[in-house]
Amino acid sequence: MPFHPRAGKAVQRLIPVVLACLGTASTQAQGQRFDIWKGTDLIGSILVEREVTQDRTLYRMASFSEFDVLWKQQVSSYVSTEYRQGEMAACQANVKVNGTMRDSSHFDRADGPARCYVHPDAHFTHESRVLWTTARMYYEEPVGQHSIFVESILRTCRLLRTGPGTYRLYLPDGKVNNYTYRNGRLEEVHVDRDFLELVFKRDG
Repeated sequence: MPFHPRAGKAVQRLIPVVLACLGTASTQAQGQRFDIWKGTDLIGSILVEREVTQDRTLYRMASFSEFDVLWKQQVSSYVSTEYRQGEMAACQANVKVNGTMRDSSHFDRADGPARCYVHPDAHFTHESRVLWTTARMYYEEPVGQHSIFVESILRTCRLLRTGPGTYRLYLPDGKVNNYTYRNGRLEEVHVDRDFLELVFKRDG
């Protein structure tokens, strides 16, 4: 997947950075890429992959972006989500800004309630089954779903269908993500934050 000619040098470095996070993908992995746009500027990319083996499905997502909001920021993230027999069994996520950990989370279900941790010091358990997560939304349209489990915060958030193939995910503190699907395939994610609006656009 070649980079857009308008990509900056930081974006050109994405592939080795992200592949280091994803590790060695098997021949069964289904990979996709989304470019990250801030207005008319291409500032980064997201690589996602899904690997299905028997009763296990593994989603992995890694991103890198570079932009200025008050000061220059390099942001990298990684999410790993594992499903077993159709429900989430484990996940982990982290976000680093300029090389320093900003957020991290961990979910692990063995027998009984899942053990959860969210940086810096939140420890709790999660009882109910998790069927839909943000990672799954990159590969399937959430038809008929009214909530999504968000790996970064280990919470279930409200999902609203706003039109044919369009959905709005309501995150804490007034944050919103808007998803657009065409023929069941995710094409764009609009991320609305204070002082920052980003669009993730499918590459190819």
